[in-house]
Amino acid sequence: MGCEGGGMENTGLFKALPVIVVSSFLLFASPLDGISQTDSSNIGTEPPEYVVEDIHGSNVRVLEEGETQWEPAVEGQLVDSGDEIKVGDACEATLMLENETSVHLSENSDMKVEKIAPNKTGGFFSRLQVLAGLMLADVKKNLQDSHSAFEVESNGVVCGVRGTAFEVSSQGDNSQVSTHEGKVEVASAGETHMVTAGNASSFKRGKFQLLRRLDRFEIQRFQKWRVFRQEVRQKRLRRIAEIRNHKRQPWLRRHPRLKNELGRDRENRKGGRKLERKKIKKKFQREDR
Repeated sequence: MGCEGGGMENTGLFKALPVIVVSSFLLFASPLDGISQTDSSNIGTEPPEYVVEDIHGSNVRVLEEGETQWEPAVEGQLVDSGDEIKVGDACEATLMLENETSVHLSENSDMKVEKIAPNKTGGFFSRLQVLAGLMLADVKKNLQDSHSAFEVESNGVVCGVRGTAFEVSSQGDNSQVSTHEGKVEVASAGETHMVTAGNASSFKRGKFQLLRRLDRFEIQRFQKWRVFRQEVRQKRLRRIAEIRNHKRQPWLRRHPRLKNELGRDRENRKGGRKLERKKIKKKFQREDR
């Protein structure tokens, strides 16, 4: 994805205006290598974590929380709370959260995962910060079922969604939010307004500037993304199948977290599994009736 106009230009698989994006991810129904969509959702990491599923180019780096050394990103790598990922010239990267939410970074982009954590209802809370460049997010539409929340911040502009396709860009003091599907609630400078599908809203130093309709180029760019995201999903299913079949190892952090942080993670996992078992038990009880 890239940017064009407003003094921002990016090249790569896609070209786009500077924007802040969150989008809903379409389900891919067919099984792959013996793993169905339902199976793959149960193999994901606990608690929820972002996984680098696709990389184009050789200059994508990750700075893990608490570290000072940037290291090359690899496909299958976890990106957790506090981690930062940079995408260089002529490079792109796509991350996925579970099976239905994806985040695409265009070249010369810099994004930090401020927080990704499970909640008590089997869902998650995610907050991303776009420090530079262009990010497109595809967010599943049933977040309200698990009371999940997905937020993106850039230059003091905070976007909140419950299942949307939108873009977020940042260059200097300028940010832009473009909505392709659903609607995005944008909060900035003490004001809140909605950016509905087909519209783009721009900001300078966190203050609203203007609202306009998406142009034909922006619409076509998103249509290309809808095709590409299916390729990324297939790659994810293949990776999960290889892990299940012991053909590759699950990714481990290069720099393990502190002991107390690991302890909290384990407790979160236990709590999430208990809730999931309760939900399954209740489901079977209803079916028996």
